[in-house]
Amino acid sequence: MNPIGRNWVSRGGALLAGVAAAWLLAGCGNIFVPKHKVTVDAICAAGVEKPAGKSFRLVAKKTILTQSPADVGVISACVSAALAHAGMFEAPAIAPPDLIVEVSCGQESAPRADPAARETFLELSARPNQGKAMASSREAEIWNVRVSIQGLSGRIESAMPLLSAVAANYTAADTRFQTQIEVPQNNVSITAVREAALRTLDAKAAAAAAAAGETK
Repeated sequence: MNPIGRNWVSRGGALLAGVAAAWLLAGCGNIFVPKHKVTVDAICAAGVEKPAGKSFRLVAKKTILTQSPADVGVISACVSAALAHAGMFEAPAIAPPDLIVEVSCGQESAPRADPAARETFLELSARPNQGKAMASSREAEIWNVRVSIQGLSGRIESAMPLLSAVAANYTAADTRFQTQIEVPQNNVSITAVREAALRTLDAKAAAAAAAAGETK
């Protein structure tokens, strides 16, 4: 297995229809359904298989593009739900994960004449955890996927079900070029991620409320 090097293939604007087609088959039958335009840039080390069946732990990674506050709980819930939907599972707190997945997201804050050009992005970067660490890994990155949309006017959390669902689908994939796909608003993966994330957040809120009641 060769780790990802930094001499990556130069990114271009070519559209890889073959890569995108399989994911777009779900929910795209109605041409009148609004579609989100999502830019995808995924790379993967040679010989790395899809991570279905592997455990993961999310680690927040700082980004230099965002200066606006974000709800880490919402972002984590969406990414975890998307990876689970793709066949992975979150490692128990007492067990080391198979993969450490670094999460970076943000919204470009530089002023622009056209607000529709402002980018909101999510980036996932995976490292193997052969050393059985609990929350970090110094091993070489084996896959990275960055997805983004433009023109989001609200908080970045509102885009996380969409971006997480797309990113999870491109784990351990290599698009070779930056490409743009169209994702139907009613795509089943987005709905599944949103509903699973809401269940997780509701459960955590209920647990916190119960714990607060016990301390009174």
